[in-house]
Amino acid sequence: MNILFTIQNQLDSLSKAEKKLAQWILEHSAEVIHMSAKTLSEAAEISPATVVRFCYSLGLEGFPDLKLKLSANLPQIQEGLYSDIVPDESITTIKQKIKFKVIDGIEKNCELLEDEAIEQILHLLDHSEVIFTYGIGASGTVADDFYQKFLRVGRTVIFSQDAHLLSTAIVTNKESAFIFLISNSGEKKEVCRLASLAKNCQIPVVSMTSQPRSTLARLSDIVLHTTDGGEAPLRSSATNSLLVQLYSLDVLFSAYASKHYDETIIQLEQTKQAISQLEE
Repeated sequence: MNILFTIQNQLDSLSKAEKKLAQWILEHSAEVIHMSAKTLSEAAEISPATVVRFCYSLGLEGFPDLKLKLSANLPQIQEGLYSDIVPDESITTIKQKIKFKVIDGIEKNCELLEDEAIEQILHLLDHSEVIFTYGIGASGTVADDFYQKFLRVGRTVIFSQDAHLLSTAIVTNKESAFIFLISNSGEKKEVCRLASLAKNCQIPVVSMTSQPRSTLARLSDIVLHTTDGGEAPLRSSATNSLLVQLYSLDVLFSAYASKHYDETIIQLEQTKQAISQLEE
């Protein structure tokens, strides 16, 4: 885990004093490794108690734990690889920055993704005839990937980027079904309205979001919790959010394929052959 990415992602959730400390640490990361809690508080012009609260806010065991994690990230700190893209940066540096951010996001998401939630979705998959899926923007790409993956293993999946059309399909559906909704923020109006509509039609709602207290999460029967990529001027963090969503979907699909291994292998071979015949 890259502690600097964690600090960046949690800036908005920190108190005013903690945020001031966080910004000082981001600007003087290498120096903090050699400081005591008292000298850090004096340098950042905050109280020693704020240093302790800040560490606990990050889920750390205390200030020594913060220093230990900063030490582990020292090579990236010295090269400035934890920051967003800046003007006139070399391609080599850009590649390294994005690599570290992606790796950090995947590692955090692996810890965050709950086995129980995956098992509950697998149960729904085994007991539903129809699956609806929807997302907006980058999350729409994940919904499309969900659609393609499960369509290729014989599942009836209904996907549309037209929320009105999908609403029509939901209210006229007569089969057992559930809906899989994707929204990093969990606050997209169209997504939340589809969740409410599905619940009114007694259709279980499964969501993928980084915000467990969001409107979408509250409307959901099952939540796949993903890590939040945070915000950045060039949307590299938005890209990171997309990648962890796709990673989570791959975990779900692989778990389904493992559970139905022989049948899945046959169906994937059949679809592969069908596509090959079209391309001849």
